[in-house]
Amino acid sequence: MTSETLEIAADFVVVGGGSAGCVVATRLAEYGFETILISSGSNDTENPIMKLKSSYSQLYKSPQFKHYLVPEPSPNLNNRTINVTVWNTLGGSSVNDGGMERMMANDWNAFVQATSDESFNHQHMAKYYKMSESFTSTDPSFASEIHGHSGPIKVTKTHDTAFNKVWKNVAKEIGEVFSDDLAGSIDYGFSFEASSLTNDVRSWSGDAYLISAVARYSNLKVILDATVIKFDLNAETKRINQVIFVSSDGLHSAVARKEYILSAGAFYSPHLLMLSGIGDSHVLKQNKIAVRHELKQVGKNLMDNGAVVVKYLTTGSDTGLSAPVALVNTRLPTTNYNPNLFFLLHRNDKTKHLYAVIFNASPSSTIGSVSLYNSNPLVPPKINLNYLESEDDIKTFVDGIHYVRKVMSTNAMNEHMQATEISPGTEEIDLSMYVRNTLTASNHFIGTCSMGESAQNSVVNSRFKVHGISNLRVVDGSVFPAGFASKTGPLQTIYSLAEKAAHLLHEEYS
Repeated sequence: MTSETLEIAADFVVVGGGSAGCVVATRLAEYGFETILISSGSNDTENPIMKLKSSYSQLYKSPQFKHYLVPEPSPNLNNRTINVTVWNTLGGSSVNDGGMERMMANDWNAFVQATSDESFNHQHMAKYYKMSESFTSTDPSFASEIHGHSGPIKVTKTHDTAFNKVWKNVAKEIGEVFSDDLAGSIDYGFSFEASSLTNDVRSWSGDAYLISAVARYSNLKVILDATVIKFDLNAETKRINQVIFVSSDGLHSAVARKEYILSAGAFYSPHLLMLSGIGDSHVLKQNKIAVRHELKQVGKNLMDNGAVVVKYLTTGSDTGLSAPVALVNTRLPTTNYNPNLFFLLHRNDKTKHLYAVIFNASPSSTIGSVSLYNSNPLVPPKINLNYLESEDDIKTFVDGIHYVRKVMSTNAMNEHMQATEISPGTEEIDLSMYVRNTLTASNHFIGTCSMGESAQNSVVNSRFKVHGISNLRVVDGSVFPAGFASKTGPLQTIYSLAEKAAHLLHEEYS
């Protein structure tokens, strides 16, 4: 490492090359702004292990592509330490198992209520979903104006004629509706999930947005393998002067002539704010960091669905290439307001194991927080996970296991395949203890820089601006309103929020 210091400048400096950061940087460059993106990860977009669905299990076991994060033991999970996966590569959490679901239309009311900004209603946000996707279906009869067809992310809905009929019959047998498309007017019930994996190849923001844009726009610069250590905030003017980062060749700084965009995700965005003296003064003083701007909600309100698996050994036919899912209420007739459970079926063709993965669609309380171990910027954030703080959340998972068993015991399923439950198993056991012993993270982490109207109850406003700081915005999954959980996974909604934020900046500075 040399002692030489590099100083660079641009209209916008984007910190974080994850799901949202790649979108924002690409669009800003497309709109004509000089843009710098600083990423802690590498460009792995040409690596087959990153691109191919068939390599996902191998990728998941490869530590070189991940941030090393070890949460504190979870008291409600018998003090287990839960594995948390945060990818340290261009595209971040958009490198997933493929699932692409929009939020329910009524869920956008949480953003409207938190901000009093009607531009977050479902009708308005639909255009940003469409901007991000190039949607296709293998069903030749499927046609929809709901979806976009010219966006960067290729999204494919695979149709399997045989299992499509089975899944419709299962829904009918247990009294649920079937939706041809959860992005449509019926956004609940039984359906099939679209995917960002097409013919075994992944489409994600690191590749589809950013790397393709680098070749097209000379005004877009990407700095890789660099760790941002703080924003230099003037406590008097409440403006960021520069962002400081370290790489293999030294300590450097970047200056944004217009604004800084923080897109480091639900763990690292609040972490970097706190390291910069922006956050809860109690936490900052405890870690010997000078308080430059008080914002009590930084790092609070961490949310995730959590996941519990029911495992079967199957014989007979399979689910084909389709991805069967259901968004339902386990206690009342399901409506467009009340789903509390989301589950999907996945079959391993080699082992003949069928996995029903159950998610808590509407957790009763936040599941944790992000804080600091100390003031060293190279030490990972301190993560507290308090899943199942509410007994109601335990009941949701237990009800979910019973619901999946009901699905698997329908005539429609039994005529298609024979399934023997392996876990929890057919013996009578305490299912609440099974949930406590086996629950894992769903890695749908959001909420730690929550959006709202005031600095007392949130971190950013409806224009993604950090309350009280004139030239800093946060654009990533951390801005979801406090107490809100994405019922089916947040990725596609994060893309839409990033598109909206880039559009706002374009309007403001053009």
